[in-house]
Amino acid sequence: MKNIRIKLFAIIALALLAGCSKVGNEDRNETKDGGYFVLNSGNINVNNSNISVFDINNKELTLNAFYQANGKYLGDLGQDILVAGDEIYISVSNSRRIFVTDSQLKIKKEITFGMGGNDAFQPRYLCSYQGKIYVTYYEGYLGRIDPAEDYKVECTKVGEYPEGLDCCSGKAYVANSGGMNYPDYDKTLSVVDLGTFKETAKIQVNTNPEFVKANDQGSLIFVSSKGNYEDIPGMLQVVSTSDNTVKDLGFNNLIWMAKGPENKIYLLSGGYDQNWNPLPGKVSTLDASQPSAAAKEFVKDGVDFPMAYSLSVTNDGYVFVGSSDYVNNGDVHVIGPNGKYVCKFDSNGLNPIKVVRR
Repeated sequence: MKNIRIKLFAIIALALLAGCSKVGNEDRNETKDGGYFVLNSGNINVNNSNISVFDINNKELTLNAFYQANGKYLGDLGQDILVAGDEIYISVSNSRRIFVTDSQLKIKKEITFGMGGNDAFQPRYLCSYQGKIYVTYYEGYLGRIDPAEDYKVECTKVGEYPEGLDCCSGKAYVANSGGMNYPDYDKTLSVVDLGTFKETAKIQVNTNPEFVKANDQGSLIFVSSKGNYEDIPGMLQVVSTSDNTVKDLGFNNLIWMAKGPENKIYLLSGGYDQNWNPLPGKVSTLDASQPSAAAKEFVKDGVDFPMAYSLSVTNDGYVFVGSSDYVNNGDVHVIGPNGKYVCKFDSNGLNPIKVVRR
């Protein structure tokens, strides 16, 4: 914990400079209409993943909301959080479980799943489609959770170390990163027919794919990749769902991709140069209805984001950029739907990885 005087000074300075203040409220479980859940990934084997709640109307942060609701910690390596109707799904990768909670983060179910007598699988990314919840498992599977059948899980095999996914037109598209197979990363996108729940194709994409987002029409799948960190750069690609053809869209220093309202893809660039100096984070958008649309700078105030780590876009159009030095609490920058910078706040945790509208 920081020294109280330093903390108070930081609160005052932040309020004056950026218009947001961090006010710890540890006696209240409920959130407000202006609330956003902030998932902090934490560090491996430390059990310090947590969820804060940011009230954009009052610029107030409710600390440790998951612990308040349940009297237990989330675990370590919080990976993704998804709002599906009146339920919240939280994947905690290294703790090998998915929490299902109500809208106030009270646990309804803890899902652990494995096959063949193995340890429980490590859940990664989540998406909702036609009443089911889909999840990538790092052991090489796509999982499907049925809330109507007591959260029963079924799995189908995909590629090596899958990461991001999205569903459209009766299919799931899964990024097979091969992320633990350095230097021999995977470079495929699995296509899974959701009727038979079987993989029907593998599409060749760039090395080490990570995020997958479909456009509103279901005609295009955008795929971001990391490359091999040496001679193969990361890039943005687009896949036509009609014939599985792939087109390179380039985009330098891409580190995160998210889908927003109005059929827009949001891109966060940044990372590090060849000498491991951090590059300034920038947010851009492109029209997801156009397979070759040029990206446009989104933030209108000329603001960039040091130590950019993650990007979230909520269904009301707010953009949240998480920053991290992997040692101290991260900051979260807030940008309005019009591209105007709103404020930043201390996330009250390490590595803020995802923000969703409650």
